[in-house]
Amino acid sequence: MKRILPIVLSFLAVTAAFGQDISLPAPARRIGVDLIAAIAGRSVSRTFVKKEAPIQDLSTILWAGLGQRPDDAVSSATRSGRTASFSGDTPYINLYVLTERGAWKYLPDADKLEFRNGKDIRAEVSSGAVPEAAFMVVFTVDYSLTPSFLKSNPGLFQQMAHATAGFAAQNVSLASSAFKMSSIIKYTLNAQGAAGALKLGKDEVPLFTLQAGYTEK
Repeated sequence: MKRILPIVLSFLAVTAAFGQDISLPAPARRIGVDLIAAIAGRSVSRTFVKKEAPIQDLSTILWAGLGQRPDDAVSSATRSGRTASFSGDTPYINLYVLTERGAWKYLPDADKLEFRNGKDIRAEVSSGAVPEAAFMVVFTVDYSLTPSFLKSNPGLFQQMAHATAGFAAQNVSLASSAFKMSSIIKYTLNAQGAAGALKLGKDEVPLFTLQAGYTEK
């Protein structure tokens, strides 16, 4: 019975918030699947069956990718306070979630999705968009948040940005696996189209996409 409410609370249940920000439920802290099982069960797919992700599951998946957590108290290497490991103290990677109903920016500090577009823009963002996917995540880097020690070495920062976004994508993929979803990362990105459709700032650049969805109903 505990799974009934999250299943009902899919994007269909938040259509009243269409064109608005969406408050996310608190991410689950336990989902009954351990890390090794999620790794073993992770699968890549280029095709999906059309099925929406429950908003509770989506909240947990996004939190896994870039959610809030305490600062690294062991090494003090970063004070970014995110589930993905950053070099420096500023969270310069952002996540945008796109569905057939619109596009939103994930705001981990506020536990909400900030409205960006009210239509399905996935095909504008990537020629590899799969319409049946439950969602697409666009990973971006905000160069205005470049750590001070990397400002003189933009090439190195670009490498670090891709690596950091990769850490976040790994977390998203594993969390999706735990919820019985397959996923795929694609680099067929229309950077200009993504920037316009997602209303990115002048210093923010899209890096790649991850699509996740179900392979059986």
